[in-house]
Amino acid sequence: MLETVYVLNFLGMIVLPVLAGVTLGRKLNFSWKLFLAGGLTFIASQILHVPLVLALTKTFLSWGEAAYALTLGLLAGLFEETARYLLFKFFLKRSRSWSHGIFIGLGHGGTEAILLGVMSALAFANMLAYRNIDLATVPSIPADQLELARQQVAAYWALPPYLAILGLAERIFAICLHVALSVMVLHGLANQQAGWFWLAVAWHALVDAAAVFFGRQIDPLMLEGLVGVFAALSLGIVFWLRPRFTTPEPEDPAGEG
Repeated sequence: MLETVYVLNFLGMIVLPVLAGVTLGRKLNFSWKLFLAGGLTFIASQILHVPLVLALTKTFLSWGEAAYALTLGLLAGLFEETARYLLFKFFLKRSRSWSHGIFIGLGHGGTEAILLGVMSALAFANMLAYRNIDLATVPSIPADQLELARQQVAAYWALPPYLAILGLAERIFAICLHVALSVMVLHGLANQQAGWFWLAVAWHALVDAAAVFFGRQIDPLMLEGLVGVFAALSLGIVFWLRPRFTTPEPEDPAGEG
């Protein structure tokens, strides 16, 4: 049973964004280049972001849990929203409609989900192998970390099935957030209202900071419920902004050529 749930979890993280992209792309007649542009923007935003966080994690933790969570959230907001802004400003100059923001945001969040799904699949394959062998025979596991590795394998296979599927739920909620953030950044750029960029940074920072901080404080199901509330609010922002776009929806929205 647990094996099936783990497989559904990582397959859902990989397949659902692709299906959503295909479906929405066909409905809007958008080029896949826009979806891929959103995805590449996510990857580009992590090139400096991830090494910075890894290098300074111990420093951030020394500031206390609240400051640590807020710092991580703010960094995520600054790096990813700046990447979105640069994409719309310099590379997708003709993408200025509400639906463009949605589709490109889906590419951004969908690519993150796919990458995490692949990582989850690799972790599942490793844990499947480790479950059936003596870890002392694995050359890559140092002797001083052998007991820790055994505990990690045991914990992985002792997880309740309803917790094993939470990764998929979290990615769905995160995609809602990324769609909202793309729409916010694009709205500000299309209507020359710079404040929307900073609102997107602040919203991203708040959501990520809350997830990091409360992730250490509350039950996983309660945490996902909180993230789900943020996702619902993000969708509310998306639809609230729709009539506020001054750029009409393209009649033949085939992307950037």
